[in-house]
Amino acid sequence: MGVLFFLFSLLGCNPDISSFEEGLLNEQEWELIFQDEFNDTEYNEDYWTSYQTQPWSSAWNMYVVPEDRSLAEVKEGKLHIRTRWNEETDLPETGAIQTKNKFSFTYGKLEVSAKFSRMGQGAWPAIWMLPQNPVYSGWPGAGEIDVMEHLNRETKVYQVIHQSKSEGVKLSPTPEKTTSVNAQDYNTYGIIKSPDKIEFYVNGVKTMTHEKGGDNAEMWPFETDFYIILNHACADKGQSGTNFWPGLVTSTEDFPYEMTIDYVKVWKKIE
Repeated sequence: MGVLFFLFSLLGCNPDISSFEEGLLNEQEWELIFQDEFNDTEYNEDYWTSYQTQPWSSAWNMYVVPEDRSLAEVKEGKLHIRTRWNEETDLPETGAIQTKNKFSFTYGKLEVSAKFSRMGQGAWPAIWMLPQNPVYSGWPGAGEIDVMEHLNRETKVYQVIHQSKSEGVKLSPTPEKTTSVNAQDYNTYGIIKSPDKIEFYVNGVKTMTHEKGGDNAEMWPFETDFYIILNHACADKGQSGTNFWPGLVTSTEDFPYEMTIDYVKVWKKIE
């Protein structure tokens, strides 16, 4: 799948590792334009909307249950994005919220603090972005920024770019890299989105730079507003025949699965 991706090992470290706010941000250069620390009793509808069922389906959105607040619950200053198993249907039910039509940005810094509270086979939580008004149509031509994806109980996370290098030609993948974190502790996942590049970060450390140039330049889809998606996708047991990235669910004993989010913040460069 025309992808640029970097892979990160999750081995164990201090959950209070540095973020953009701790050393990477100069207050004279950056202005905080979006902040949600989930201190209300429900997610803020001025910022977020429930992901709605689409006429098309993909592996990640196949089992989203729109408007189910128990799958996107705000409690004790945290957002809990969940997948539960429905014993009657023998299928997963997954949570997803987004800032589509509420908040988006073209250039700036995004940081999300999150941990994987409950993990298991088939789990697929993600923090990612799609274009509000795509420059190019279709996927991957329209562009996708995967700030963080996690699979099953793996000791690594993925950061991925999707785009086409030209009409009908997908971008080829690049080699993998790793960095140490602890999946069950809070870690920060972020990007800096600029006119000519997108930089990725884990715990304040730069992990990859995707530059506009060469094979990337002909169809660079990132010069427009992108909105934020927080979701916890999940595989099924094979009933749908779908090729799920994390593989199939083999046991339901560990459900519900959960990604817990402490905050989401966005800054813009002060001109």
